[in-house]
Amino acid sequence: MVQNQGNTSKDGSLKDLWLGIGITIGIYLMGLLILFVFSPMFFAYLCIAAVALILIPIICFSKGRKRMGQGALIGLGINILLFTACFGILISGLGGL
Repeated sequence: MVQNQGNTSKDGSLKDLWLGIGITIGIYLMGLLILFVFSPMFFAYLCIAAVALILIPIICFSKGRKRMGQGALIGLGINILLFTACFGILISGLGGL
């Protein structure tokens, strides 16, 4: 027997969760592209991306898209880990080179 049959789509679907993660990972990948193609714009990208990564979960939760907001928060955590890992490699002398 399946319980809570009426509440299956009330909180959002798993697709919304993955969409939130995908949006934030897309922001990170866009930063890599900007870094490799047009590096003088990278600082401006960092400022815009930081604001966007904070605003996306807030907007999703305020619009009632709970799963997308959760996905955006997961993606934000992944972005923070990736940024700090890459920065750590760069600051430590390019990986020992």
